[in-house]
Amino acid sequence: MLVITLIYIILIFLVLRFSVSVFNFLSNPKLSVYGRRFNDRVSILIEAAPDVNGLIELLYAIKEQDYKDIEVIIQRHKDAEQLAELVSFCAEDKRFRLRKERTGFAEDEATGAYFLFLGTHTIIENGLINSLIYRTKVFNLTLLNIIPTQSITGLLNYCLLPLHNFVLLNLIPLRLVRLFSSPAFSAGTNQCMFFDASVYKKYEWHRRQKGEMPEALEIVKAVKQEHFRAETLLGNHLIYSYISDYQPDLIKKTGQRLLRNFGNNIFVALLYLILVVGGPLFLMVDYDYRLLILPAGLIFLSRVMISFLSGQNPLWNVLLHPIQMIFLVISLIQAIFSRILNSGQPHKK
Repeated sequence: MLVITLIYIILIFLVLRFSVSVFNFLSNPKLSVYGRRFNDRVSILIEAAPDVNGLIELLYAIKEQDYKDIEVIIQRHKDAEQLAELVSFCAEDKRFRLRKERTGFAEDEATGAYFLFLGTHTIIENGLINSLIYRTKVFNLTLLNIIPTQSITGLLNYCLLPLHNFVLLNLIPLRLVRLFSSPAFSAGTNQCMFFDASVYKKYEWHRRQKGEMPEALEIVKAVKQEHFRAETLLGNHLIYSYISDYQPDLIKKTGQRLLRNFGNNIFVALLYLILVVGGPLFLMVDYDYRLLILPAGLIFLSRVMISFLSGQNPLWNVLLHPIQMIFLVISLIQAIFSRILNSGQPHKK
């Protein structure tokens, strides 16, 4: 009886996840390209990473944008050196400014009607800013959060990077983030956050959540708790993210990012691992092999739909699914242990 109950729980959870994937696939929660043009000042705020070369590439992409009424304020990273190339770039175009102070907040100096926070390892395409403004105006949004399309190269990256969208798009119906005011329907990424500046200045959500890495999910929840409207969409080839060539801590960062999808709730993350990874293994051991076509088919179709939504190669994600699940377990368990150990350490004053 216990075995039958477990099988039903595993299958029900699988069907629920598949239903969310179908909803996301049919509702197509992507940022559309709009033909409308605007002239509102947009302040682009970038917190530089130690990888200054990636920052330069982003700055060139911004400079070539079709949207010209911008100011770009770069917050120096505490570990980054002030390279001559970066200083020279800012000197050539007065719209770009490198903050001399290593402390404080870049948004304090911003004058735009909108704030666009960008991650260093992103590349934006023409039409992004106009589309952000149009969507924000039409739906009266305070925050529009965009999940960039991932540019993936290398086998290790293909085993790790698709995991974020896999977890997100079979757990959260993205269209409901805007349609429901409840903070329970929240999703976000730090790589592209577009704010109504007048509202942001009153609440300063990044400053409230400021830490080593402000969590976009918590910011989305905070915006909704103040009864403002927020939305999270996929980048739809208007913005890309990538991983620098050498990242020895990629597994660690992937685990931390995945754990944030569960609100840093260790119990929920472990339960998810048991059902998503342990569940299919249990079915293979103690299930009628003639009926395995149902769970296998649901997993296959989910991976294909999520891959198309994310702009990823569905064939690679299907073939690498077992390996990706191994990395899902490794990265999440590592992040969980790290969080437990850090929570047990005394806080520095």
